[in-house]
Amino acid sequence: MVCSMILPRFEFEAPSRLAEVCAWLAEAGDEARVLAGGTDLLLRMKRGELAPRLLLSLCRTNGLDQVETSAGGGVHIGSLATMSRLAASRALAGPWSAVAEGAAAVAGPVIRNRATVGGNIVNARPCADTVPPLMALGAQLRLESARGARTLELDGFISGPGETRRRADEILTRIELSPLGGGGTGSCYLKTTRRAAMEVTLVGCAAAVTLDESREAIQRVRIVLTSVAPVLLRVSGVESILENRVPSESAFREAADAARRAAHPIDDHRAPATYRLEVVEALTRRALHLAFQRAREATS
Repeated sequence: MVCSMILPRFEFEAPSRLAEVCAWLAEAGDEARVLAGGTDLLLRMKRGELAPRLLLSLCRTNGLDQVETSAGGGVHIGSLATMSRLAASRALAGPWSAVAEGAAAVAGPVIRNRATVGGNIVNARPCADTVPPLMALGAQLRLESARGARTLELDGFISGPGETRRRADEILTRIELSPLGGGGTGSCYLKTTRRAAMEVTLVGCAAAVTLDESREAIQRVRIVLTSVAPVLLRVSGVESILENRVPSESAFREAADAARRAAHPIDDHRAPATYRLEVVEALTRRALHLAFQRAREATS
């Protein structure tokens, strides 16, 4: 579709308080869209894919861009935190490093300075880079509306390409990461593209490995793939293969093969499905090695 570069007509509001945003959404419902970074929304409007009556800009809304350690050692991420902020955040060191790596992998510096983690989640694109590591680390989402607040698991929140369980009157305000326990956690995010930057992900793989208290066996493992299915793909077969098992090269190869069999990518102008399947297997094996190495270093 050709982009006209001309935005359709719309009303514009920039509330300073979250309660005002929720009130506007309660009134306008499906006729409103929330504007955060705008790197996806404005382009879709120019293409004619969306024509909301009302744009609610969050540029003046306070308290939604923090990235901070929470009580107990988890992390709270405001939905307006930009990719640049996530990539540079000290709060995302250690077990949460995959989130920073995913943010650093998004497009180029100009886009990373505008694009927000909340937008990356709510847009529900199959090639998102921050959503796989957040899902692998068990993130929960706080959504607020004029009716109140609720918390949902990120795993299962995205129901299809561009579709989520968010209600029309709700706004995503915070992403919460809780400590995973055990003997230490390591995580990573790897991706493959045709170019080094400003390129849509061909295949992405997020891995999170938590060792048991003995620090010898895997207590918990998550592999989440991007760009290989209509929605982000959590490979549950990898969990059954690796959990309660001592890590080894053969175990990781077996898990990588399970990830390949679970993926069902498409052929398109960027890469054939057969190539993507090869990449899935290679990235899964590498991601598991790196996440395990980081988990072991965290316990030393």
